[in-house]
Amino acid sequence: MLFSCIPINRTVFHAISSTTKRNGLIYSRRFISNTKQLMNNAAKTEENRTQQLDPRHLGIAQEVYIPTQWSNMPSIFLHPIVYAKSIVRRIYTLGMNTIQVALFRYQSGLKPNFVLWKNSAIETYINVNKAFAKKDIMSIKPSVSIWVEETLKERAKQLPKNAVLDWELKKFNEVPKLITVQALMIPGRPLEYLQIVYKFNTKQRLIKFNKESGKTDTLDRDVIDYTGFLIDANTNDVILLGTVFESKPDAKLPQNNDNVNIAIKNMKINGDIYRLPQPIGTMDSKKK
Repeated sequence: MLFSCIPINRTVFHAISSTTKRNGLIYSRRFISNTKQLMNNAAKTEENRTQQLDPRHLGIAQEVYIPTQWSNMPSIFLHPIVYAKSIVRRIYTLGMNTIQVALFRYQSGLKPNFVLWKNSAIETYINVNKAFAKKDIMSIKPSVSIWVEETLKERAKQLPKNAVLDWELKKFNEVPKLITVQALMIPGRPLEYLQIVYKFNTKQRLIKFNKESGKTDTLDRDVIDYTGFLIDANTNDVILLGTVFESKPDAKLPQNNDNVNIAIKNMKINGDIYRLPQPIGTMDSKKK
């Protein structure tokens, strides 16, 4: 409490109050009034600071472990230890997802709506790709983090100026999967945000029309994206934070890092959703 932090000598206090009773009364009233004003200002400052948090400033700040696909797993006979450790880490990731959801429900009192969030994430994913192809980054600004927005603007400058692009999601090769979920503890705010990474295995089509030659090229390809989203459990708003890549079979579980510079670096790197991953391959093929 504020008043408990102010030492008062009782002898001096009584002497002052007995000799300057009227002035002391005026001073006390002013003191109380000023104290109330200070407390009100402090409350307003805290309220403004909380309200000023823009979730778009958040990003994928930590490394994320993405279990290796079965097709990229090493042979259990040639690399039994690596295979076993990879399975253990996969199980650990699933267990941590369950713990994170339980922790979020217990501390926030909110009920996760995973079906709605997944549908919103898919819609956001489609809208972002379409907007980038049309170089209309401003239309999806509220749906992406500032880290994604900046990299999209830079990459849009590299698109051919004599071409008109269009992007289509032809189909999902498999049902979108929730890979990781993490409750985000933000100082000064109640627990309301989740970071979720979905696996989108899709068949995409890119249509390129050359304005000079009048020629149209169509490219179909299969794409697997591990896309991270920020979920506001109060409003069900979804923001695309960036992308991460599949972990190698022998990759260790990442350690939490509180270094601000590293966090900013990670958010910037992961915000570039069109960067190319390093090929994983299997350990068996590498040995050959």
